[in-house]
Amino acid sequence: MNMKRLSALALAFVVAGCSSNTPTTSETPASSETPSSTQSSANVVPFSAQYEMKGTTSAGLPKNDTFIFEGETTDGIITSLNFDIIRNMGTDEEYSKKDLYGYEMNVSDAEVAQTDNGFELVKLQINGYETKFGQYMITATCPVLDDTTVFADLTITNYTGEELSEEDALMIYQYLANEADITLTMDTPVSDLLAIFGLYEDGSFVAGTNRVSFAGFNGGRSYGEQIDAIVDYILANNMTLDDVYVMFQTVNQQSEPIEDRDTIAGATIAFVGDFQRMVYVAINGELYNGVTNHTTSDGMTTVEVVTQGYGGEVETHVTFDDATGKITEISVRDHTESEGVGAVLCEDGSDYLTALVSGQDDLDSVEAVSGATVTSTALKDAVNYAIEYYNEL
Repeated sequence: MNMKRLSALALAFVVAGCSSNTPTTSETPASSETPSSTQSSANVVPFSAQYEMKGTTSAGLPKNDTFIFEGETTDGIITSLNFDIIRNMGTDEEYSKKDLYGYEMNVSDAEVAQTDNGFELVKLQINGYETKFGQYMITATCPVLDDTTVFADLTITNYTGEELSEEDALMIYQYLANEADITLTMDTPVSDLLAIFGLYEDGSFVAGTNRVSFAGFNGGRSYGEQIDAIVDYILANNMTLDDVYVMFQTVNQQSEPIEDRDTIAGATIAFVGDFQRMVYVAINGELYNGVTNHTTSDGMTTVEVVTQGYGGEVETHVTFDDATGKITEISVRDHTESEGVGAVLCEDGSDYLTALVSGQDDLDSVEAVSGATVTSTALKDAVNYAIEYYNEL
């Protein structure tokens, strides 16, 4: 049975199982008189989950993200919620992705320095997403900064050092200019942009640095503001934990173009499997990995297994020939892996599934697919679970 369909049952069990708790009630009147009507009570239940995701950054450096999801439900409805993602928790490099200075997404940094001859624009950096560039990191500089400096005077390069065309530079920096209702042109005074940061005030430049967020492509602001938008959405729509779990399965999936991620206003974050796992832990106390069912027909036994992939739960069916005890087929019945990456491994008859069948006697020898190691591990784990389970039947 697909564990995704079990989440509703799990939540019902959790809520029902808490019915023995002493409910929160209105304060008893000091008077000994019997109240004229029975005061209503509410079943308030706390929940808390910490889920750690380990991996590497885009630069190949180690990272860990700890997803924190805690609050209270009242009669099953989430009524308070703290949702945060802590990078490198427990280390000197720990920071919250909700911190404007912690995670660079739809944020812009400006630095102005005073020189012997006046002022210098050390950097006017902008980080975000745009369909032409994907994730971008763009920096503008200018060695001499005064009231006559205009946008055309800036040297604007991407993170590789390649200089941007006028068209691309205007397109990217327009996201920042929108914060001050400026229609950006090559003749726009740079002072107008620096005023957004508080680095140009009362007709004078101000030496210093500052960071601001901006409404990026399709409206998403900084990562922290997007997380807050998700929390606001959950609370405003009287959602249960199970509702949130389903939302993270179906909304803002990584396979969707970012322009289609508009179900939650102000949040375009891709809901990869870690969001689902976080809520699953809040509901059930721990993640599920293992066999959910098996069926036997015509001398063949199929073992159904759930493991945790990159995009969420992966349901794998492993079929054994009862005469030989060997695996004859591996098929993935349900998954939310990334299109063109992990999803390729899950296709019927994929090279990786074929390799697992061929290498079933020595699964350690089957190498993970580069770029899809999490999916590879989830599928290999599923086969291991199936073999262990089958051998005990």
